[in-house]
Amino acid sequence: MPAEIKDIGSIYAEATLGSESARQWLAAWHFYCHVIDDLVDGDVVLNTESMLNLLVQANALYSMPFYVENGMRLSPMVAQVTNTYADSVAWEKSDIEWKTRIADVIRCCGNDMVLQVAWILGGYPRMRAISLSLREAAYHSQHS
Repeated sequence: MPAEIKDIGSIYAEATLGSESARQWLAAWHFYCHVIDDLVDGDVVLNTESMLNLLVQANALYSMPFYVENGMRLSPMVAQVTNTYADSVAWEKSDIEWKTRIADVIRCCGNDMVLQVAWILGGYPRMRAISLSLREAAYHSQHS
């Protein structure tokens, strides 16, 4: 990643405005999304243990204080991110070039949760303050 690109940890810190509860939740969300992606991509074998570990991780994630306090605003984003991720998986191996290009863009949809947390804590100005840095960091982390 080029030196001028912010690392994801610093972007999470900016998004959460010093809220440790929110930062911890975003970190847990990040790891949860990556476990799901690893299972879907076959990087981790889907078996009884990996499935049960994912379910326990989900239970912990959705029991964290930040989620408990903000679930009504986070839950719709969970569904939206899941739907968009499903679309990206459906199109990522398409023979139609525009579908694979769109899939490459929308596969970073988990970052929409970072923007949602920024909006909860700091409104639209906080969301805008991190949005471009977040997208740039995500692009470079996926295309290096």
